[in-house]
Amino acid sequence: MKSSALLCLLISTAAFAANVRLIRFDESIPFTMGEVTARRVVHPGLGAKKTTLNFSSSKPGAEFAQHVHDYSDDTILVLQGEVNLKQGPSLHLMKQGECAFVPTGQIHGTVTAGTGEAIMISFQNPPDLILYTGARDSKRPGAAQPKGDITPGAVKYVSWQAKQGPFTDMKLGSNRAKGIHRTLQNGEKVFTKVGANGEALLFVWKGKIRVTDGSQTWNAGERDTVFAQGTANLEAVADGPAEIIEVSAP
Repeated sequence: MKSSALLCLLISTAAFAANVRLIRFDESIPFTMGEVTARRVVHPGLGAKKTTLNFSSSKPGAEFAQHVHDYSDDTILVLQGEVNLKQGPSLHLMKQGECAFVPTGQIHGTVTAGTGEAIMISFQNPPDLILYTGARDSKRPGAAQPKGDITPGAVKYVSWQAKQGPFTDMKLGSNRAKGIHRTLQNGEKVFTKVGANGEALLFVWKGKIRVTDGSQTWNAGERDTVFAQGTANLEAVADGPAEIIEVSAP
């Protein structure tokens, strides 16, 4: 192979692999809302334009301050424990395996319930650029209360863990992204296709997976995330029993 052709091939391969990255949980960045310190895993600082992924762990009584996303939908999953979704004075209890889809403009926050630690993830579509600045924290001294809507029935509640496959879709009002739950046995494979303008992520809640795009392989353990932007065909293989949550934002 001529040197010029080899150079072109290397450049092409590097460009193709560069749109997929492994984000270790330790690389996530903390941010505080109210009494909860959450972590941004996938966020605009990484170049994300269509989805985010946030992770939080909180003790009973801790409140993630009520806020509004002006142009983003928010999906909140309870991975462990119990959480009340709060809208104004009203509370809706969500237990492990349940999630809330919160459309753009709806006031919402959470209060950890139960007697033990609660663990949640959430994703906003598209990213809310203001969320991580602290400007939406309505529990800060002197902060104004959020301006938005509390519309009965607007927030949709779903049992994500009971589904093997999509748990949010257009029928639910989720037009910007799809949440997908997968429980895998050892060696079981799943495939994710990302379009030229799309983004997708695979968050590992339990176990380990190996993800390949045909040219490179990433090994993701518990709480790690594989994030893809632009054209990619991913194959994920479970290394033992695994449970993953996928977000696909075309």
